[in-house]
Amino acid sequence: MIVRRFFIFNLLGNILPVLVALVAVPAIAAHAGVERLGALGVVWGLVGYFGFLDFGLSRVVTRRVALAHEDGRLEDELAELRGFLWLRAGPAIVVLTIFLLAAKIVCAPHFPAGWLGTELDRGWAAIMLCVPLTLMTNWLRGALEGVQRFARVNLLRSVFGAWNYAAPALTVLYVPTLDAMITAIALGRLLSLLAHAWACWRVEPGVLFGPLPARLVHLPAFFREGGWMTVSNLVAPLMVYSDRFVLAAMVPAGAVAWYVTSQEMLLRVLVLPAALAGVLFPRFSENAARDDAGKLALYRHSVRLISAIMLPICTFFAVMAYDALRLWLGESFALHSYRVVEIISIGIFMNSIAHLPFARLQGAGRSYLAARIHLIQLPLYGAALYAAVYVDGIEGAAWAWTVRVTIDCLLMLVMAAPEARFTALPATGLGVLFLCCTAFLFGPDRSLTPHFAAAVSAIGVAALLLSWFGLLNGEDRQQLARRRHAA
Repeated sequence: MIVRRFFIFNLLGNILPVLVALVAVPAIAAHAGVERLGALGVVWGLVGYFGFLDFGLSRVVTRRVALAHEDGRLEDELAELRGFLWLRAGPAIVVLTIFLLAAKIVCAPHFPAGWLGTELDRGWAAIMLCVPLTLMTNWLRGALEGVQRFARVNLLRSVFGAWNYAAPALTVLYVPTLDAMITAIALGRLLSLLAHAWACWRVEPGVLFGPLPARLVHLPAFFREGGWMTVSNLVAPLMVYSDRFVLAAMVPAGAVAWYVTSQEMLLRVLVLPAALAGVLFPRFSENAARDDAGKLALYRHSVRLISAIMLPICTFFAVMAYDALRLWLGESFALHSYRVVEIISIGIFMNSIAHLPFARLQGAGRSYLAARIHLIQLPLYGAALYAAVYVDGIEGAAWAWTVRVTIDCLLMLVMAAPEARFTALPATGLGVLFLCCTAFLFGPDRSLTPHFAAAVSAIGVAALLLSWFGLLNGEDRQQLARRRHAA
């Protein structure tokens, strides 16, 4: 019951930004132009990527606070974390900020020519200031999640996640320039930091305020555990967002917008597995040394559940790609990008499942396994991405991304729980096979007709039946039925 309630909190905290983005993205495209929208997508990716570069410490904070809260030593743990924040992390963030601002000297010659490069140049400082603001916010969010204050966390995530899209859309109505939109995003990051600090002060003042310890006893442990998380936090988002930067260097700005906009919206669907993984991470951390059978059962159930939830959703996006894009952004945009949506929908299904074994590995203190997987993937993916874009443009990038996240998911499932792989892998393969068979059936030549509606309805029913009877087992169905009757 508690996991379900917290999952709902996490889910609601991520839904509003998606809804706002559905309205904001067409407004930005209409008032600022497709080129600025593509550049803004790269900025969103850049800020999002650096937001993960917190040396793994936000997850370390969540894990340590969760363990301390369970063991009744929260006050001592908060004192240690507070000392590390003010005496080590704070000065390091100041140095990082100065370095990022100065990096403009190196990056400026590579800005796009013309007015787009000029606007990016003016917005550089705002982009870079987003990074330290996000790092500090992640730290505070980690503390709140450690004491399982998911309602507060997700209220803030909802408000400021929506700001990320709404602020540029409103700004562009008055000042239709890239730097003005970037400044609006940076203002939201500042307000988010202040709001998280206020929430911590209300819930656990010791996160920020109190005497500092004379000596940081557990400092090596911070970096030992956080170091491997840092590798994943550095490499995994780089592989998620690097396709945008490669495309920006190899294809026209309009093509970047076709790809980035499609991928950005599909990535928003990952709020579902992220919400579940965010709730389970403290649970995996608390039970790292005890109740292994119960933890494994919870993990298995969660993998099957997220597979069953995501298959119909990804199927919908795949079969409706062209018509949904046409209604949302127009005929021209849909013609150029609907294949990208069809391909990435397959990858979204696999990436959704990967959230659970990744959370299990990090929660159990085995983040080094996930980090090693990502280190092996990075050079291989980089080479494959470049070759795919060179040969097939944005569709090649979509295939490279999808194949990479599929391999990543399979490796994570095997490493996180070898004893569960014989149940997880066949179900995962069944879902991918279904998507591959249905994803490419529709396009401009098969659009809104009675036959089209009947075919889409039949595929939707098949996806639901496969999820219920193929991806869930009898125990899962009984649990869901009991919860429905209890509600």
